[in-house]
Amino acid sequence: MVESLAMPKSDDPATRSAADRDRLGRMFDAHYEVVWRTLRRRGLNPDTAGDVTQETFLIAAERLGDIHPQAERAFLISTALRAAHTFGRKTFRWQLDDSLHLRASGARDAGDARADVELCDLVLSKISPDLAEVFVLFEAEGLSSREIAGLLGIPRGSVRSRLRRAREQFRAVVSVIEQDMKREGHS
Repeated sequence: MVESLAMPKSDDPATRSAADRDRLGRMFDAHYEVVWRTLRRRGLNPDTAGDVTQETFLIAAERLGDIHPQAERAFLISTALRAAHTFGRKTFRWQLDDSLHLRASGARDAGDARADVELCDLVLSKISPDLAEVFVLFEAEGLSSREIAGLLGIPRGSVRSRLRRAREQFRAVVSVIEQDMKREGHS
């Protein structure tokens, strides 16, 4: 007989509860940042991304017995995306100033990671949300097309198509920003 990999078997509620807390703590430590980043790249502001991330882990705590250990990350990301949709923010995008790239580029130095993030956020805010979602999951979070298809409930061919189109849009937006920077003398 094969034992369930999802939860240790125990008739003692105290032992099971401690094991659940330990597992949830390990899941939180391992996956909090990827869940939060995924929500940010989906277009949620930092506070809302934090709230939805918290909601995601509350759902995980309630459904811990249903989560296969090798599928924790996939479960958390798909739950976060559904929670964001439920939160009513599916089409909300960053409200960034169109000249942000000019301000950020003027303050750049070798260690200015914040300017890099702001520029990336600006570019992603100009891309179709459905395309940006696939782009971020693949390029930034390192998920495979098979994992993305499962998370979003779309065919793998659609993942590849959206990724191709997202890369095209990303390049086009970067090109416009580069031209603006050259015109402003920030090259």
